[in-house]
Amino acid sequence: MRRLPSTAALRGALWITLIALMATGIALTVQYGQTVRLLDTRAQASVDDEMAGLVERYQADGPLAVAQAVSRAVGRPRVTDFIYLMTDAAGRPIAGNLAAWPGEIDRTGYRTFDTRIATTRGTMIERQVAARTVLLGDDYRLLVGSLSDDRRLLHDRYVSALIWSLLATGAVGLLFGLWYSRRGLAFLDAASAAGDRFRAGHLDERLPVTGRGDEYDRLAATLNHGFAEIERLVDSLRTATDALAHDLKTPLTRIRSRIELATMQGDADGVSADIRDDLDALLRTIDDTLRLARAETTMASEFAPVDLAAIVREAGELFDPVAEDRGIALTVTAAPASVNGVRSLLGQLVANLIDNALKYTPAGGSVTVSLSQEGDGIRLRVADTGPGIPVDQRDHVLTRFVRLDTSRQTDGSGLGLSIAQVAARVHGARLLLDDNRPGLIVTVHFAGGNGSEAATSL
Repeated sequence: MRRLPSTAALRGALWITLIALMATGIALTVQYGQTVRLLDTRAQASVDDEMAGLVERYQADGPLAVAQAVSRAVGRPRVTDFIYLMTDAAGRPIAGNLAAWPGEIDRTGYRTFDTRIATTRGTMIERQVAARTVLLGDDYRLLVGSLSDDRRLLHDRYVSALIWSLLATGAVGLLFGLWYSRRGLAFLDAASAAGDRFRAGHLDERLPVTGRGDEYDRLAATLNHGFAEIERLVDSLRTATDALAHDLKTPLTRIRSRIELATMQGDADGVSADIRDDLDALLRTIDDTLRLARAETTMASEFAPVDLAAIVREAGELFDPVAEDRGIALTVTAAPASVNGVRSLLGQLVANLIDNALKYTPAGGSVTVSLSQEGDGIRLRVADTGPGIPVDQRDHVLTRFVRLDTSRQTDGSGLGLSIAQVAARVHGARLLLDDNRPGLIVTVHFAGGNGSEAATSL
């Protein structure tokens, strides 16, 4: 059973049809007006030329010569049918092929009037004449006109063409409008259905893309990108929730066990240091979560020119004692470079990368930090000689609360690289993980050079 057009489809089709009808009517009317003006100009020019010749003859030879010229003109066949009439002051005809002076013409100038003219068969027909009249002195009037039935015929043809064109345009416009409106409504129906399924929990729902590259495909691609981003955020939130619950549950369980043990043994002082360490771990996790939340809500309006080289040097000075205590060689080189951004967030980015590299680099290893201005932008590299990250795990470790140490025996919340990645994305930069053989190289690429604008904020 065929589906009937909806009210919205009919409304859209009617609007399209109305626009098409207006465009057709305006186009035909403009063309008709221009053609009429052309015909009038040509008829008036031919009448004026004929009148000018008779006026010159009057000025040279008098009214009798004009009457003779009119009689000769009436008596010979012409390609263009002219109408002549010369009368005296009382209106009595002297020469010409009109029986009487037209009642419509009561003054000199160029006028149009209708008259009855005999045909070769002896019948009388109504004809339209475009004529000019002049006074020959005080005693004579002269009328010279040309048959202008083409204008009346053109008007009849214009009305007929307009009616048929509007009917054809209306039919085609209505059909096209229904097709186009139903196509748009079909896309809206598909988008609405996909949205309903997406809200129902089917996060893998996507709109079909036809590949035509039209506005519907572009809109579908945009909506699909939004769906994919929501799915990514939901998966990230689910992973983060599970990891956060695990990270919080473990120290809280230890704290509870130690308190119960101390209560049973009557030794509260002996476990205070362990409890303090567990609470510090909890506070670090909460602080890192807050830093990540603040990083994700950073606005572009907060950006200002920042000396990135100074941040890298300050971070190197801050972590140099830590590296020395762990027996790690920390090398920092920073070429002059600046970006538009938030200084505190960029400082967190650099600090997290250096701290992560030192944490996983064994004693006797090295960590190299370099900042360079290159042709395609600014590159910050942090390379270590630790165990590195397997290729299939590099995307996974950028997810919040994810640690390769699934047993959670090492310190940390699993947010260090996540915060760094968010900070890079906020500043329009890309964070890449690569193999240092051995170890890991983390590269942050800021597009553009000194004073470059950050792309967008989250």
